[in-house]
Amino acid sequence: MRKSAKEYLVILILFQAMGMQAQDHQVTLEGNVQVVNSELAGIHVQNISTKKATITDGYGFFALAVRLSDTVVFSSVQLKNKEIIITQAILESKQFIVSLEEAENKLEEVVVMPYNLSGDLSKDARGLKLSTVSSSTLGLPNTHVVKMTYNERKLLEADRGTMIKVLPLGFAINTHKILNRISGRTKMLKERIVREEKNNMVAQLMAYYPDSIITKNLKIPDLQLHEFVYFCETDENFDALLKSEDQLLVWEFLERKSIVFLKTE
Repeated sequence: MRKSAKEYLVILILFQAMGMQAQDHQVTLEGNVQVVNSELAGIHVQNISTKKATITDGYGFFALAVRLSDTVVFSSVQLKNKEIIITQAILESKQFIVSLEEAENKLEEVVVMPYNLSGDLSKDARGLKLSTVSSSTLGLPNTHVVKMTYNERKLLEADRGTMIKVLPLGFAINTHKILNRISGRTKMLKERIVREEKNNMVAQLMAYYPDSIITKNLKIPDLQLHEFVYFCETDENFDALLKSEDQLLVWEFLERKSIVFLKTE
């Protein structure tokens, strides 16, 4: 009886090892992004599990190294972000097609700018005095109330629950909260929120400077624009810089990063 138990344990360990090896097997996923009435070139395709990325060509085709259970994010300024978990069916598919939707650009604030500009962005940025018209400057109610995102609301719900008294033990436990943590749902939601914040930071950067400003002034090729933006996003100072909302510092940062980026290409 003892011998059969050991044999069972050895078999179980072998199966687990085989499963881990299968998960680590990396393949090149070839796919095509489809969008109605939008540019197909330059859509960013990022494997956030391995920190590798690429962009689509003029016909929406891309190739990216992935493994089973990796998370791939498709993003572009003019499109809604889409997140896909790599399944076995996707790995075995001959043609992986991803449909994206156009994003709705909502005007949140109006910036009144002077018109006596020289055309040199670095000089003009130093002399600008911007007057921002927003809900906060107008003194509207509930201006400073920060709305929770969908994933933030889900995380709050996952970490809540009713306390259940355990009479023999003499104390109460929150089974809902415990089960979500054991299952990994709480961790997954926290990771989603972090990725969501990163995507928002990238969107904020692109809102500061139109594509043409970056490509023309920094000499970044059009097809490498989104790759450059995510190259900047990997910098450890990126988040703090965007949160400072100092557009002059942000532009100086982009100038420095563009020199490094172009040298590596």
